[in-house]
Amino acid sequence: MPPFPSGLLVLTAPLPALPRRAAGLVAAAAGLVAGPLYVHLQPGLRLGGPAGPGPAAPPAGPALLRTLAALYEAAAARQGLDLRVLLDPGRRLARPPRVLLAAAAEAPGPPEPVQLGLQRLAAAVYGCPPSLPALLLGEDTGGGDPQGDPEQDPGATLPEFLDVAVGGTFDRLHGAHRLLLSACCLLARRRLLAGVADGDLLRHKVLPELIEPYELRAAKLREFLEDVKPSLSYDIVPLADPFGPSITDPHLQCLVVSEETRQGGEAVNRKRLENGLPELALHEIQLLKDPDHRQNEEEKISSSSLRQRLLGTLLQPPRRDPALPSRPYVIGLTGGTGSGKTSIAKLLGHLGAFVIDADKLGHAVYVPGGPAYERVVAAFGAEILNEDGMINRKVLGAKVFGNQERLKSLTDIVWPEIARMARAQIQEADAQGTEECPRSAGKAVCVLDAAVLLEAGWEDMVHEVWTAIIPEEEAVRRIVARDGLSEEAARRRLQSQMTNRQRVERAQVVLCTLWEPDVTRQQVDAAYGDNGLDSALFMENARKGSIVSRANSIGSTSASSVPNTDDEDSDYHQEPYKESYKDRRRRAHTQAEQKRRDAIKKGYDDLQAIVPTCEQQDFSIGSQKLSKAIVLQKTIDYIQFLHKEKKKQEEEVSTLRKDVMALKIMKVNYEQIVKAHQDNPNEGKDQVSDEVKFNVFQGIMDSLFQSFNASISVTSFQELSACVFSWIEEHCKPQTLRDVVIGVLHQVKSQLY
Repeated sequence: MPPFPSGLLVLTAPLPALPRRAAGLVAAAAGLVAGPLYVHLQPGLRLGGPAGPGPAAPPAGPALLRTLAALYEAAAARQGLDLRVLLDPGRRLARPPRVLLAAAAEAPGPPEPVQLGLQRLAAAVYGCPPSLPALLLGEDTGGGDPQGDPEQDPGATLPEFLDVAVGGTFDRLHGAHRLLLSACCLLARRRLLAGVADGDLLRHKVLPELIEPYELRAAKLREFLEDVKPSLSYDIVPLADPFGPSITDPHLQCLVVSEETRQGGEAVNRKRLENGLPELALHEIQLLKDPDHRQNEEEKISSSSLRQRLLGTLLQPPRRDPALPSRPYVIGLTGGTGSGKTSIAKLLGHLGAFVIDADKLGHAVYVPGGPAYERVVAAFGAEILNEDGMINRKVLGAKVFGNQERLKSLTDIVWPEIARMARAQIQEADAQGTEECPRSAGKAVCVLDAAVLLEAGWEDMVHEVWTAIIPEEEAVRRIVARDGLSEEAARRRLQSQMTNRQRVERAQVVLCTLWEPDVTRQQVDAAYGDNGLDSALFMENARKGSIVSRANSIGSTSASSVPNTDDEDSDYHQEPYKESYKDRRRRAHTQAEQKRRDAIKKGYDDLQAIVPTCEQQDFSIGSQKLSKAIVLQKTIDYIQFLHKEKKKQEEEVSTLRKDVMALKIMKVNYEQIVKAHQDNPNEGKDQVSDEVKFNVFQGIMDSLFQSFNASISVTSFQELSACVFSWIEEHCKPQTLRDVVIGVLHQVKSQLY
């Protein structure tokens, strides 16, 4: 039976019983429905009985949330399943169901009354035609009590808010998104404000080039929400910053967050307080775990993991061009500077593809006697030539860089010649090996490795475009390390090229070399061997007994698709053992795993060498080694100790700086006194005796000592040093000292006269 384009699954069991049955129910329904699978929850409804009361949504409580989490987590394990649990039944659906489903375990007895009840319910509630096919599903309940967990409180409810807000990327709407949005719908009574990240907020996401356009994400989001709970009002807005309208909308009452985004919710509340608005209630939803997460993927269900799984898969169908020969099958490999395109081409060569290096062809067209040599020299002058007559490509590049008109003149000369040479090599690949072994039809797959494949319009030469992408920061790092350029020069080079997103839009397969080489190899292996090509492209060859599918043509290493080598020229020749693809992959995986373990061991060994407390103190234990947990704990303790020591040193430095500042002030005052005396060496000479001067000095010191004695504590040196500076700042100001001196002079004057 072919799958139906959409379906409606009606579940009538008590909510506490559904989580443990979710996986079996979803698995049974997933094989029947290719499009949206709607779920109608109505505990206690008897489908086989007389027409009962109208549709009633289950109470919005923890039991319903657990059921939603179980259903959406089960759907996540079914790739491509579009599950939508309806929270407000009674409206027409965006994509009307084409089949009605119910669990046979929930409807004992003859199937006909149950099927009739399904049709009656779908017609009355969702306006479906009364003659829709109705099927009963069997599922593996996994045992357990069909009534569910008795410890759950079925009467518990969730809080309600008029207006609720939520934010996210919402790329390729997955189970975790659907649970988050469903929770928002349960909490909201009037409006849901959904902010969808866009623009600069996407720059640092994993594989941002594969994120769906904002318009598509917003449309999918609206369709899902209006299906799930059509009674709410939905405001879907783009987010250009992390806050959006959540910090300015006075009507919002609640913000729904996950464990990862709770800190962002707290930041929203701080901004609202700054804007004079009340804080939002933060309602946290748990993340859904992804049991199938792969290497370098997150443990939770996430859009990032889904985008990583697109690498090496066929994103759009191959080109259908009657003028393009079906053999050899040509892959156009492209990518920006630093993208790892060359390493991918080498991997494809190891898998048996015939690789054409367009850059080498480009060098060939420039050599003296080459097809473009004379025209390039005529167009750009003899100054581009070296003494030996060779074209200096750096000089030529400087002439055309930044000048679009000159660049076009050059490419109009060079690109057609490279394309002609590439076509000749493709024909050579097809004919390769026919003289030595007439049974062989040559190479089945040819890879055209060309950085300018798309710019030059060479797509008409290939069946598929494969593009290698890499984040700009990583590309800059690679260019700087490889070519010795500055970061600025590396960025200019990248900006002069087509962007990753532009390449992705025109590619059938996308690859990324950001991670370990083994991850890149897995992507290439998947793209080369595991994706089925459109067999119509090979029908003619299939009738001749050659390649019959993309899996055969790209992934096979059998004698029918790989040309014989010199020592394989006889059917009766005993072939030496050749390592298979799976063996190579297993060996590479083992090597990578050993490398990872060695790196971890080295890290722990280095920690033990660096952290003094990790050194063995008790030599009686012999060669026993510290456990990793102890090493980590001791490292953490040592880091905390270093942090405290650093803080202590910073405080001591601050105290010394204050001492230096006080000494500088005293030095400046003294220098001013000395300078004044030097400027007037004879002023007052023979007018005041030394005794009077001493009395004045003694009076000043006595006055300062009185204030010093009253202000300074000498209990400890720390208190003394702390008080000295405050005393200096308060009693040694120029105006204060001037008043002290004037007072002393008045006292001495009264004593003398």
